[in-house]
Amino acid sequence: MINKPQRRSSFSRLVLLSLAAAVAAVTFAVPVRAQRLSPAEVDRRADELLAKLTLEQKIKLIGGVDGMFTHAMPQIGLPRLKMSDGPVGVRVWGPSIAYAGGVGLAASWDPELARKVGIALGWDSRARGVHILLGPGVDMYRAPMNGRNFEYFGEDPYLASAIAVGYIEGLQSEDVVATIKHYAMNDAEYDRQHENAIVGARALREIYLPVFEAAVKQAHVGAVMDSYNLINGEYATANKFLNVEVLKKEWGFRGILMSDWGAAHDAVADANAGLDLEMPSARYMNAENLLPAIKAGKVSEATIDDKVRRILRVAIEFGWLNHDQTDLSLPLYNPNSLATALESARESVVLLKNEGHLLPLDLNKVHTIALIGLDAFPDEASAGGSAHVTAIAPISYLEGLTDYLPHTKILWNSGVIDLKQLLGPQGFFGPRNASFSTDAGGKHQGLTQEEFDSGTFTGTPDRTRTVPGVQFWGGSPFVPPSPKKLAVRWVGYYTPKTSGPQEFIAASIARDSYKLYVNDKLVLEGLPGRGEPQSVDIDLPAGQAVPVRLDYLPESTRIRIGFNALPAEDMLDPNAVKVASMADVAVLAVGFDSETEGEGHDRTYALPPGQEALIKAVAAA
Repeated sequence: MINKPQRRSSFSRLVLLSLAAAVAAVTFAVPVRAQRLSPAEVDRRADELLAKLTLEQKIKLIGGVDGMFTHAMPQIGLPRLKMSDGPVGVRVWGPSIAYAGGVGLAASWDPELARKVGIALGWDSRARGVHILLGPGVDMYRAPMNGRNFEYFGEDPYLASAIAVGYIEGLQSEDVVATIKHYAMNDAEYDRQHENAIVGARALREIYLPVFEAAVKQAHVGAVMDSYNLINGEYATANKFLNVEVLKKEWGFRGILMSDWGAAHDAVADANAGLDLEMPSARYMNAENLLPAIKAGKVSEATIDDKVRRILRVAIEFGWLNHDQTDLSLPLYNPNSLATALESARESVVLLKNEGHLLPLDLNKVHTIALIGLDAFPDEASAGGSAHVTAIAPISYLEGLTDYLPHTKILWNSGVIDLKQLLGPQGFFGPRNASFSTDAGGKHQGLTQEEFDSGTFTGTPDRTRTVPGVQFWGGSPFVPPSPKKLAVRWVGYYTPKTSGPQEFIAASIARDSYKLYVNDKLVLEGLPGRGEPQSVDIDLPAGQAVPVRLDYLPESTRIRIGFNALPAEDMLDPNAVKVASMADVAVLAVGFDSETEGEGHDRTYALPPGQEALIKAVAAA
């Protein structure tokens, strides 16, 4: 029996039409924000609230709490202010929408697009109740290896300034404060807590400071973040010349100067050098340190008042005392934000060369496309660290091309072995590397692991065991250092299966360090903060065992290193070349990912191991 559809009543049709209209209205509705108060009125109200606070309450307010908040002061109506990492998405409070990375946005040469991205980030922030977004990042490119270059706006101070101003104005139009960072000269991740940037006055003024100056003078940015590094011998948080003389006096900055997370070093020095807010907590600028300093005349109460006044000014100016920052009318997965994210991605693409007018592809002639490379799938929305965004619905190259070209065959191949499979824990679920043995004859597979609780490789190991391999690479680079020292050594033999170049690969995390010896010669060294994957090819004959030794010094008691070796030709999947030869066009998706590029370490100048060989092999197919 076939059920015939029943006619809907006029009321039902009216309800459906009304619902459709409501959905359309929600999709394209733009919230209307309240008009801002004048600076004079903001100052008057801030002084009124400041007068109601005790000295102890003021000091409490200049230190963060719970990782991403400031303290609330309910007696004056001040809520605790919620922050989120940026700058390419609102990342802390669950999955979000990812936008073009900073360098991609700058490649658009479009300040108006940057403004639209800022507005969309404002919507995403308000939907999550975020008051302060920790972005944009604007440090100048001085070398391509900086692990956070993907966040920044390139090497041109003028272009970076124009993009930053658009981004900030758009974001702050939604009553969300932008935090321009990292002030200043944080242009490398390697050893960033100890790096001393030596700079002359002209380079400082012409290269490093213009983007910050534009953010303050043109965009009226609400917050600035001090960097980790030293500048001409002084930590950024204690640099009175940059923080007070330049930022606050010369440029007239009225907002909040906060520290990067854990970048403060001294209560008195930082307080007197203009730091207004220590994040993520008051490790130094707390009552225990500051009350005696105030009593001794080392820090004035007026200095504390200025810091609190700045926090209050920003809260009043952006209306945070008058409304709930969470705007429930805004969807977490906002179609308007999605449209802007797509536009930012499209406009970030730069065509460097088009030999033979290959592009755009003639789909009347192209019926099969070979899509080759690890970056083709799964999607990589951003690099690693505090700017990494877990996208709600990311679209990889594989999915995008397949959906966009339904009548074209897309053949995908990863091309090279994933380093996470070679060096990470997931590698243990695959085949073991049978080329390592504890004896020269190759009878006993694995490596001998020796652990020294002294933190040095002298004396007898405290623990010894046999392990199948060294595949522990991965995890967060932000694990705090451990006071307990540890040194770990792996020794054994590697026996090549075939003659020719053998690729030895190693990688570590954060400030862990290592040295790899093959045939008693140092072949790879990972310095603290320079543990990005690196490799070396060594010609060896098949069947002849060579001694290997890996000495590892972790920053914590966790082992986070990976090491492997294999014939260089085995890095490539032979099917990649076959797939390329079958296709009309080959598209290579190569580069870095969130493990090989990101905060806390600088990346290699070369592509990750195996990828250059893949490019040559596919090009020759």
